[in-house]
This record gives sequence, structure tokens and C-alpha cells, in this order.
Amino acid sequence: MKRSIILITIFLAGFVQADVYKYINKQGKTAYSDTPVKGAEKVIVPPIMTYEAPNIPTKKIATSEERKELTEANIPYDHISIISPIEQGTVRSNQGIVNVTYDLQPALQEEDTVELLLDGVVQEGFNLEGVERGAHVVQVQVIDKNGEVKITSPSVTFYLQRSTAS
Repeated sequence: MKRSIILITIFLAGFVQADVYKYINKQGKTAYSDTPVKGAEKVIVPPIMTYEAPNIPTKKIATSEERKELTEANIPYDHISIISPIEQGTVRSNQGIVNVTYDLQPALQEEDTVELLLDGVVQEGFNLEGVERGAHVVQVQVIDKNGEVKITSPSVTFYLQRSTAS
């Protein structure tokens, strides 16, 4: 019985709010106390502010079967564009090396491939070597497993410049 009274007293002590008093101490500084002091005025303490976090739904992790269905659904690509070389830009390379980079959204899907076209001819990779000087047009396109074009980038015209020895 004694224990339960002590426990109840401890729990209730947390719910009781003491009065707060404001006064000027002997050093001339403002001080606060929970016991009244001569010349102190009672301070009205606003209620404690609380915050309740919003309920954020958790992201469901797709099962392997659902991922397979998504892949089979062939989510359409939003866009594809060539980042480098830039439109009407000049590439300076005595060896005729041109590195082509692109941006594809969303990411490349399984069984799809990306092809690079230089002047309308499909290339082996995206690091071109032996490109002749002059104007060239590049494009990239996504090809599905059946050989059908899913999306094609806008054409980018660039100029390859090679230094000549005088």
C-alpha cells in the first residue's frame, strides 16, 4: 500500500505545475523562482507547445513478381538528350576522338539498348575515334529487344577541328 501511494505521488508530481515568480535579485539581474520572494510578480506561463508529426506513408517495396510486371509493362521513357558535344559546339581533337554523353529518363530498362548514330550510321560505342574534321550530326536512340526504336534524341550538330602543322 505504501509503495502504491509513493508511486501515485511521483506520477502526480509531474502533472502539477508550480507558479513562477519574476523578481530583481541583489545584483540587479532579473531572476525567476518557483517560490514567492518579496517584490516578485507572478508570471503567467503559456501552455507547453507540442508538435505531432504528420503520418508519412511508408513506401511499399515491390516483390520480385511486381518488379517483373513493371518491366514487362515497359514504362515509357520521358526524354533522351545529348549532353556532350553541345549543339553547334566545336570539338578540338587532333586524333579525331569525340566522347558522346547523354541523359535518359527514366533509366534504361532491362533488355533495351542505347545506340549512337554518327551522321546516320550506328556506332560501336560512345567514345568515337578517327572522326574526320568538319561538321557532324549525332543522335542517340533506345532500341527494345525486338529492334524497335522506343525514343530518339534530337539531332546535335557539332564541328570537329584538328590542328594542322605549318
